[in-house]
Amino acid sequence: MIRVAILGLRNNEQTILSVLHDFGGLQIEALPKDKAELVRSGDPGELGKQVAAQLLRIRALKSALPAHEVAGSTRFNSVEDALNGAKSVTIDGEVSSLGARSQELKTELEQRLDRAKLLDRLSFLNFDMALLDIKSAVPFLATIERERLAQLREELSKLELLSWTSPPDSKREATLVVLIRTEHLDAFGALIQKNGLKFERIPALAGTVATLKAENDSSVAKVKAEMEKIAARKRELSIANFATLSSIEEQLAIEMRKFDAMAKFGFTENALVLEGWVPKKRLGQLSSALADNTDGTTYVFETKSDEHPPTLMENPRRARLFESFVRFYSVPQAAEIDPTLVFSFAFPIFFGFMLGDVGYGVVVLALSLWIIRRVQHGGKTIVPASIRRFAGTILKKSAWLKVARAMLMGSIVAIVLGFVFNGYFGFPLNEYLFGYLNHTFGTGLPASGTILNPTQAFGLKKLLLFGGYTGLFLVCFGFILGAVNAYWEGRTRHMIAKIGWTAVALSIALLGLALIHHSLQSPTSSPASALYIGAFVIGLAAVLYGEGARSFIELPSVISHIISYTRLVGILLASVVLASVIDSIFRGLVSSGPGLAVAGVIILIFGQVFNIAIGLFEPAIQGARLLYVEFFSKFYTGNGKPFRPFGTRRVYTKHQVNIPQPD
Repeated sequence: MIRVAILGLRNNEQTILSVLHDFGGLQIEALPKDKAELVRSGDPGELGKQVAAQLLRIRALKSALPAHEVAGSTRFNSVEDALNGAKSVTIDGEVSSLGARSQELKTELEQRLDRAKLLDRLSFLNFDMALLDIKSAVPFLATIERERLAQLREELSKLELLSWTSPPDSKREATLVVLIRTEHLDAFGALIQKNGLKFERIPALAGTVATLKAENDSSVAKVKAEMEKIAARKRELSIANFATLSSIEEQLAIEMRKFDAMAKFGFTENALVLEGWVPKKRLGQLSSALADNTDGTTYVFETKSDEHPPTLMENPRRARLFESFVRFYSVPQAAEIDPTLVFSFAFPIFFGFMLGDVGYGVVVLALSLWIIRRVQHGGKTIVPASIRRFAGTILKKSAWLKVARAMLMGSIVAIVLGFVFNGYFGFPLNEYLFGYLNHTFGTGLPASGTILNPTQAFGLKKLLLFGGYTGLFLVCFGFILGAVNAYWEGRTRHMIAKIGWTAVALSIALLGLALIHHSLQSPTSSPASALYIGAFVIGLAAVLYGEGARSFIELPSVISHIISYTRLVGILLASVVLASVIDSIFRGLVSSGPGLAVAGVIILIFGQVFNIAIGLFEPAIQGARLLYVEFFSKFYTGNGKPFRPFGTRRVYTKHQVNIPQPD
């Protein structure tokens, strides 16, 4: 990443902005204070106000119309071209009137539907409703539990003029209509408040309930028919204008971004200047694009800056989804190594290792595929809305997509290792397959069906060694990466200290292994022991030279970080043992008779669901933690600034200028 200054003619301002936008590889920065004092800042002026006003107008029109598929894209040669396109859209009045009328009809429909519900509740009355509209009393309606009805009627007897109750049926509630004398309204209010009841006033009505229902249903049908006509007209307008609105909206939004960028430019009477960061490999492409589109009157210069450059994270396509996990920890600085590749390789292995079961791996695989399909294509789902809302508060859809893809890789590792460990929701099933293969083909596979059993001494030792060696490798690799970073930054003493820590970690591990195998001897009689101890002493000396005596306080953490990777085995064992216990309880209850078999199935289902839930969260959290803490801490500084180039992804519009292909 290099800092560049761009110098051009002021009358090429819009062309330069279009080139920088469509180039999409320059992060525009504010001019340094000493340079900014020599020039004037940019001001979009009246043109910027016109673009902002038209953008708001076009967005309002687009949001008022139903979405319609857009085929192809449009090219706007200038900001004036985009403004003329916006002014050519003249459907504002019709869209506004359709929207206003639609809102009126929506309000009327809601009122009509409310009246329909009211009339349904009054359907047991068979007289003209105008009889309830008298000056001496007010009609009220309520739904009352039948067991409370008799007592309530007795309390209302002194306040009411007349009352009616819906005929008894299978319902536990009754509809009560009462005419309360006007002089008793206050007492009526106190009564219903005391009893915690809810009465609603019946509006003035004229005619029988049946007649009123027929009239109301007819009005509802008319309102719906008119609303459908409005919707049909909106669809027609959308078919004719949605593509135009989409392209104009996108171009005007781009023009607004250009005006925002212009605020960082410096202007003289005839020239303009700006500065920014660009990837070094794209510098030639930027120079060519500016020169080709401005007749060679725009120049790009490399300039020096005391600021730390932004970080452009460039990784292979399959590893890019893990960039989010690294950014979650901290954005790497531009001059240090990006650990995304290591994370993309190690995290799925750690996740799958700790899950370690074919059944659980298949469940996680299916869940991951479902999330990916759901996010990308939508559709109906049986998942309750409350759970979907809760999931949305935890992560955005794009984040769920990345998590699902990360688990997808880990689930495949879990299936493979689950086959090795002979675990299918905790049940050992390989023995049937291996027995068939041995009998048919004489393969010589273990009759137990287990290639490596994590619950037996031999398998546990091998897995613990795997965890220890993994920890040793990643800790040492982290120190080596730290040495490389220090070398690039010219910090020789720091580089020597990192190499020293590598020697210390290796020598401690080798000494520990020799002690475990009872092969540790006196340095005077064992060259290997002398080499280990010598490497330890030389490593400490290098650390002392590079970081000082205070750094020795980190020695216990180096040892603990190596050992910490054995938690991979611990979490695997917890899952395997829990699954085994659940399966044992299930088998015991099933064999005890039909009565307990149902309880066994329930315990099996809920127990396995619980274990899968743990298997989703614990391996993910611990796998990321091992990399964040035990690995990143050896070389990773972070606190970098992400590279945010000026540009927008075009969907409905084409590039305004021609950008040459990179060399």
